[in-house]
Amino acid sequence: MRLVPTAEYNAPDIESHKFEPSDGPHTTYGKTTQISDIVIKAGGEDRDKPTDHNDTPLGNLRAELTTLQDQINIFLTDRMNLEKDNKNQEADIERRLLDEGVDEDESE
Repeated sequence: MRLVPTAEYNAPDIESHKFEPSDGPHTTYGKTTQISDIVIKAGGEDRDKPTDHNDTPLGNLRAELTTLQDQINIFLTDRMNLEKDNKNQEADIERRLLDEGVDEDESE
């Protein structure tokens, strides 16, 4: 029996979003779980770097979970950035209305 990890994200403002790892290849070296590029460029070393997964059902599950975690992290980061952008746009409109007396219709 092959185990396939899945996840589902629910929020009031969007439809349910489902995550499933693709057919692969999968590794344990996640794109979103390593130390930052800034630290690496400064000479830092990832001392918690994972080992390769074994080609066993459990080892493959471990690698697929890393892929799933990357998908979730990217999705949530995109949602946070979108929310941040929306707040910045609202603040910009409010600032212009208060500081410059510009009507909201004129900004479009």
